[in-house]
Amino acid sequence: MPKPLLLNRRSGLYVRFRVPTDLRDAVGSRFLVRPLRHPPGETARLAAAVLDVALSNAFRKIRTGGVMVDIKQLLKDAEDAFQLTIGGVRLPNGVELTNVLINTAEDERQFRDLMAAATPSSPAQTVRATPSVDRKEHHRHDFLAHQAEVHLADLERGGRDKKTLMESRHTLGLFRGIVGNKVVSELNADHCRTFFDAVAHWPRHATKRQEFAGLGIRETIAKAKSMGEPPPAAATLEKHRQRLSTFLNWARRNKLIADNPLHGLVRQKKDVTQDDTGRPFTQDELNAIFEPSAFATWSKGSAHRYWVPILALYSGARVTELSQLYVADIEVVQGIPGFHINKRFPGQKLKNTGSRRFVPLAQPVLDCGFLAFVEALKAKGQMRLFPELPNNDGLGYGRQMSKQFGAYIKKRGIAEEGMGMHAFRHTLATRLVAAKVSKDVIARITGHMREGDVLTRFYIDEPTLMERVEALKAFGAGVEIQVFRITANV
Repeated sequence: MPKPLLLNRRSGLYVRFRVPTDLRDAVGSRFLVRPLRHPPGETARLAAAVLDVALSNAFRKIRTGGVMVDIKQLLKDAEDAFQLTIGGVRLPNGVELTNVLINTAEDERQFRDLMAAATPSSPAQTVRATPSVDRKEHHRHDFLAHQAEVHLADLERGGRDKKTLMESRHTLGLFRGIVGNKVVSELNADHCRTFFDAVAHWPRHATKRQEFAGLGIRETIAKAKSMGEPPPAAATLEKHRQRLSTFLNWARRNKLIADNPLHGLVRQKKDVTQDDTGRPFTQDELNAIFEPSAFATWSKGSAHRYWVPILALYSGARVTELSQLYVADIEVVQGIPGFHINKRFPGQKLKNTGSRRFVPLAQPVLDCGFLAFVEALKAKGQMRLFPELPNNDGLGYGRQMSKQFGAYIKKRGIAEEGMGMHAFRHTLATRLVAAKVSKDVIARITGHMREGDVLTRFYIDEPTLMERVEALKAFGAGVEIQVFRITANV
């Protein structure tokens, strides 16, 4: 267990932990330093002990399972969730206290007064239970921090992927940091309203930005508001609601609460939350991305860098859908070559039920030699289309592709926040709408279902296959791409 060292600085009390030598590369630091936000004394030492335990668990996970842990977020969660519960203590005068919860400065003062009154030097004083101490007793298992972990373990046991677990942990961590480590049975609609009012100011990439370093959740939100940070996208807020509701429904089924307090809150308008966020690429941006010399230099020797952007441009498919393709996903149906978006092979996943589909290959993709590339992989016995894309963290094969493409377009002058592979999806849909292609056909190509559209759950959907082929003919990318050169290592 890492040993905490308390540091009394001008700006306040801090705790420092030395990172074990074998974990320094994974953590990226020799020391971890956190503010305690408590004056020197027992409470500060207990807060440091809470961080010590959280850090020990994180180090153990990294060592035993190679699990990627966001150390900074973990320590923030531990700080925000810090509660002091005295499980059982006998005072010098014989009075016994059980499950006393101390979580405010007033609680600390009253507890100190109680201890002073109970010492042998004050025999004439009568110990009286104060309102703060004489409160309803709760076991630590009743609190949000513990039950959130049980819920996440259930999700993992139920086969949810690592991305879902990570996002659920993020939402529940924010909820706990905003409303406090409440007893789950006491959560109500006002707590949910407080959460939504506050999380609407949570800044993008908060844990990675220097201006928010060392701040707790409430402090981060307050600073973001003072800085005039733009609010999260409506879809992001809706996801927070969905994850919180999943937890509260789980708590109801486990008889921790009588009902889901979210049920009484008005939802955001569907037409706001269900639309994809972002914008399409402009023609100038597409020209910059596929400028022959630059694109050839960036994608040289890397099949995924060449093919994933081209496939995204001419299909509107998501980056993860393309990055996880297997050679066997490329097929010819009714004489039409295309690719399956499905969960047929290891590591593949779908965003939703409407994502399962067969996408025809547009003529420009065929002209670039895509089928010859696939045949070369088949001849080598290769299973995955882009085997060099890893899925080490379990968050999907598209994660690395997104990072590489994002770095590339920034060098090409496209530095606007939020622009990346997903903009190809918007580009295709926007231009097909302009070409008078129906939303129904566009949705069958992109696997995106819109509120108000009446669409069947389809897969290959052979009767409409030619409609999709004709629709893709109407898409004009306005760029020309050089034919892919097949090398010995493909």
